[in-house]
Amino acid sequence: MKHLFLRTTSTLVTAAVISGFSLSAALADDLKDVTLRLAWIAGGVDAPVFMAASKGYFAEQGLDVEIVDGNGSTGTIKAIGSGDFDIGIAGLGALAQAQQAAGASDIIAVAGLLQKDPTSIISLKGSGITSPKDIEGKRLGTEAGNLEDGMIKAFAEANDVDMDKVKIIVINGGGDKIALLKGDVDFINGWANPDGDKVSAQKPIEEPMLFADYGVNLIGSSVIVRKDYLAEHGDEVKGFLAALVKAKADVAADPEAARNVVMEARPDSDPDGILNEIKVMQKYEHTAASEGKPYGWVAPEDIELTISLLEKYSGMTPGLTPDDIYTPDYQAPTN
Repeated sequence: MKHLFLRTTSTLVTAAVISGFSLSAALADDLKDVTLRLAWIAGGVDAPVFMAASKGYFAEQGLDVEIVDGNGSTGTIKAIGSGDFDIGIAGLGALAQAQQAAGASDIIAVAGLLQKDPTSIISLKGSGITSPKDIEGKRLGTEAGNLEDGMIKAFAEANDVDMDKVKIIVINGGGDKIALLKGDVDFINGWANPDGDKVSAQKPIEEPMLFADYGVNLIGSSVIVRKDYLAEHGDEVKGFLAALVKAKADVAADPEAARNVVMEARPDSDPDGILNEIKVMQKYEHTAASEGKPYGWVAPEDIELTISLLEKYSGMTPGLTPDDIYTPDYQAPTN
């Protein structure tokens, strides 16, 4: 990012005020540039980032943050690792796998923004599927990737479900929701939001069964940085997280205003979709173990569960510890 103002001295400040510029503008060049890459194309889940920029909370921390859209956690992890960006947003589970498979041991998470996995069992109203055992004898419509990540198997084992009694129908390209609506399958394995919302807009559904409520939870979107960047710019990271917490309170207090801030930054977005995401994603920000703690604080036991699930069901090489992928040292102290 380039600024139009020279480094500030008392003489330049005086000149700036005389010439009609505000003092804050004259001081703009004193802000430290930080580049942020999101996990995906900006959405409601990213509202705290845009709110912090819009309300000047980053600037209060001495930061000028450039926000760039991403194309998935893997891409963001690679971009952070290569030094193309200073801070990133990516799934903690994806970071754990990257550390073990691709040697991304130079990256660490400093906050967890979405800690409760929205993955769920989604079925139509009247399906009779209201508890895990109810999927036995039913038809599952799912993408191949959902089978490969092993979490449906983890859900089954954690809840004494015999998957041999479930007929699996692989449907790629997003056709699983259509198949459910047509009655070609009895349930699908997707995110309660937005997948469940898309189905319920057409037909009533049962309350989605969140895997996280039944013993299977992978921590999602987290703030990640390179360890060498963290060592040199710890104050900037602390300031970034402090601004994010302050902005999150504003988002929770006024979702409509937060939607407007996102739309101002990304005018091609769907305003209704952004608002809905802002509202529904709030319920995924904490687990039972982190409830009541500040936004972004992660419970060690949740990280341990994420690691153990990936090792047992996704083939991740054992040996990773919570301290390898997460540090709470750059957040405000908890009560």
